[in-house]
Amino acid sequence: MTYTIGTGKAFNMVLSHPDTSDPATWDAATALQSMRTEFQGWDPTPTKIIGMVEKTIKWPLVSGTLLNRWTKGRLVMLGDAAHAMLPYMSQGAAMAVEDGVALARSLSYMQSPGDLTEALAIFEKVRMVRTGQMQEASLLNGKLWHFADGPLQEARDRAMAAEVDGLPFSHSPNQWSDPATQMWCYGYEAEREIDLAWAEKQETRTT
Repeated sequence: MTYTIGTGKAFNMVLSHPDTSDPATWDAATALQSMRTEFQGWDPTPTKIIGMVEKTIKWPLVSGTLLNRWTKGRLVMLGDAAHAMLPYMSQGAAMAVEDGVALARSLSYMQSPGDLTEALAIFEKVRMVRTGQMQEASLLNGKLWHFADGPLQEARDRAMAAEVDGLPFSHSPNQWSDPATQMWCYGYEAEREIDLAWAEKQETRTT
């Protein structure tokens, strides 16, 4: 990922790769050489740009484990505190926004302060499902993007050939462009899901 910063006076490049080493052992003084070594022999154009980089920062990307609860009493966790995820679906911040919308919607069903526990429980149940699925999708997309050269990488590239060539396609291993994944990811409506959860709860009461 590349973009300009500083009113176009600087160029920023973000490179990611799997790394099983302990971040506590990383040395800022060797980060630039480490980056060049990691991507040595890669595609000629980005390799040329990497060779022009004068300074870099190395930092870890981590995914949180699934929690069994987000709420306790009046305390509610949202965003990365509840569901930190890798950036390979670019949905981390979007999930936090959805959390806020869903929480407001669920609280709007309260008739009295005594309904708070139920409102938070419904919010928690709905959002844990959604964000857990997005965490898994982010992990999967990261693995798909980081295949080492070989059979898996070749199969992935063949499956993506149509979209790379600008031809019509119905599915793709790249979840950002896969039509089914796009509908699931970007077609989600947080308020609607909360409404459905409350309706199901009320139906259970009447039966």
